[in-house]
Amino acid sequence: MVPDDLARDMCARLGVALPRSRTEVGDLYRAWCEQVPFDSISKALALRTGAVPPGADPVAFCEQWLATSLGGTCWGHVAALAAVLGAAGFDCRVGLDHLLDVERVDFHAFVVLDDGARLWALDPIHGSGRPLPLKAGAQGQHPAYPVCFEADGSRLRHCYFSMHDGGFEPRTYAVLSTDLDAADVRTFCEVARVYGMRAVSIYVRRFTATEMIDARPADDGSALVVRHIRATSMSEVRYTDPDEAFAALGFDPAAVVVAERAGLIERSEGGTVRFVPRPVA
Repeated sequence: MVPDDLARDMCARLGVALPRSRTEVGDLYRAWCEQVPFDSISKALALRTGAVPPGADPVAFCEQWLATSLGGTCWGHVAALAAVLGAAGFDCRVGLDHLLDVERVDFHAFVVLDDGARLWALDPIHGSGRPLPLKAGAQGQHPAYPVCFEADGSRLRHCYFSMHDGGFEPRTYAVLSTDLDAADVRTFCEVARVYGMRAVSIYVRRFTATEMIDARPADDGSALVVRHIRATSMSEVRYTDPDEAFAALGFDPAAVVVAERAGLIERSEGGTVRFVPRPVA
């Protein structure tokens, strides 16, 4: 949990009430997906300084977002969102997924809310538009980002579809657990030093009601490419100025400073800016 005042500050900044009903939980979830970004910047700074990647301390996650508008990777999101819901009196824990069909280890987390009648999945990273019943057949409502749970024998698969080359490409997780606690989350934050998102370049994602917005560097590092992905179309804008790029993504100016400290934005003595690109596989 986080202190009540901090939970209320988070909700006030998000423009919602501290939830008292499942409907208000949905309001908080949608506001969180829209305003608290999934980004690589905080993890990159932690890896550069030798710290544990964010997520073990939900208070630190909330305070950082309030100060800089930076979010983090899935472990930080779920720890903080579960803690805010816990402060509101809801019974929350964390679900664990493992991405299938890849050659690397990639664990993913989402919030599991128990309302006494059923379990609900709240995933800020793969936004579903509303909390999803944690059962086979549940489908998300976000128009530009299909998400669902499917049966896989005695366990569930957590599926999402991402825009790739003008079409939606499926990705599938196996749900390994729906009962992780705070100690488990801290352990996976340690695991995240080595596995999961490498955080060697900027990546940002968030969901409005009608589109997914994401950003990553151009291949040559000359710009940050911000994509607006909708149900049937996609557009992009290239920003060469970090301040303009981060403002377009909804970040506070302080976030640019953090990205530079993390080594994700480089400035030459002559003033040339480079957004460090992802290495070629």
